Amino acid sequence: MKAACFSVAAMDFFPQQKKHFAGGNALNQSIRLSSQGVNCHFAGALGDDNHGNKIYSLLKQNNVDVALVEILKGHTANNRIINDDFGERFGEEGAWNGGVFENYKISEETWQKISNFDIWTTHSSCPNFQQTLARRGKSSLIVDYLHLPAFQVLADTITNVDIAYVGGDVEMIGKLANLSTKNTSLIVLTLGKNGSIAFYKGQQFTQPALPTNVVDTTGCGDAFQAGFTCSYLRHNDIQQALLSGSELGRLASMHYGGVQW
Repeated sequence: MKAACFSVAAMDFFPQQKKHFAGGNALNQSIRLSSQGVNCHFAGALGDDNHGNKIYSLLKQNNVDVALVEILKGHTANNRIINDDFGERFGEEGAWNGGVFENYKISEETWQKISNFDIWTTHSSCPNFQQTLARRGKSSLIVDYLHLPAFQVLADTITNVDIAYVGGDVEMIGKLANLSTKNTSLIVLTLGKNGSIAFYKGQQFTQPALPTNVVDTTGCGDAFQAGFTCSYLRHNDIQQALLSGSELGRLASMHYGGVQW
C-alpha cells in the first residue's frame, strides 16, 4: 500500500522534561504507517530552521518518503505540551505557532503525484481539506475530525470519507450511531481510557482500552488511527482493526512525544 499523509508536522516542547519531541497529525501517522509496512509519503511544509532539519531527518530515519516535503523560509510549526500526573497531555493556551504550515498549500504537482496512491490521510482542520474532498479519486480517504468542535462539519463531509476518526466522549455515541445509518462510511470514536467504538451501517463494535503505564498521551490517537487504518484496509475486519489500533496506541502512550525521537 502507498499512502500520503498531509499536512501537519511540528516540534513540541515539553517544559517539564525540558526536551523537544516531534509531533503533528501527519508526521505521527506517516511514521506509524511506515512502521506497519506501508510505503508512506509525508506531504507538508517545514521551515528552514533547526527544527525543520531535525524533523526532516527523523522522517528519513523512519523510512518515510520526503520527496513531497516543502522546505520554506521561516519557522517550523511548534507548540508547548504539559502533562498531568496521569500522563494526559494539554497544550498551553496561546503556545501554538503554526509557522510555515499556516500558509502551506498543496501544489498541483503534488496533487498529481499522489492521485494514484492507495491511502490519503489528513485532518478536517487542514488548510487543504476542502480541496482534498474535491480531488479524491479512488484513494481511500481517511480523515481525523479531532475532537469535533462542530458536528455539522462531519455530517456535511462524511459521504466523501472512507474512515472518519473522532475523539470524544460517550455522549457522542447516539449522534454518531445515527449518522452511520445514513451512509456507508466507517466512523471510529476514540475514548481514551474508555476504549473505542466503531460505527458502520448502524452496527457498533467496541474495544476496551488495553492496560498500560501511561507516560504521555501525545500522539496516541494518531497511532491508533494508523494501526486501525492499516489493519482494516488489509483485512476488512473492524473488530481486528480496533484491536490493532489499540495496540499501537498503547505503545505510543509509553514514551514522550508523538513518536520516539
